[in-house]
Amino acid sequence: MVDLTALPPGLYRGTVSGEESGDCQCRIEVRRLTEHALSLDYEAVGLDGLQHVEHTIVTSSALHVTAGEFPDVVTFRMSATGQYVADGAPFPMEIHAGWDGGSLTWAWHWAVPGEDLREKSRATTRPVR
Repeated sequence: MVDLTALPPGLYRGTVSGEESGDCQCRIEVRRLTEHALSLDYEAVGLDGLQHVEHTIVTSSALHVTAGEFPDVVTFRMSATGQYVADGAPFPMEIHAGWDGGSLTWAWHWAVPGEDLREKSRATTRPVR
């Protein structure tokens, strides 16, 4: 998908996996804000309860993300189709997002100093009908 703002509003549910997240369940709620912007609320729940929460404003060229791990909003600029690179973050971070008409994916990539950037967590969801 070239433009995430075309993502259909609604509730998405699925699973999360990855070396950082482990295996858990997730829900993503997508709401239309304007013709050119969406909000995306993401929650991951593991065996120990709520694991991660984030709120994202989606525009055609950027993601504006707030999460419990961030002191402020972090802007991720589109670098390629479905790939968003963090602007001014303390370490390299990317979000890779996709929509194929039936499945929404949301993958976090990051690296701490001395590491190569790699995927740490991936949510794969489907719309709840």
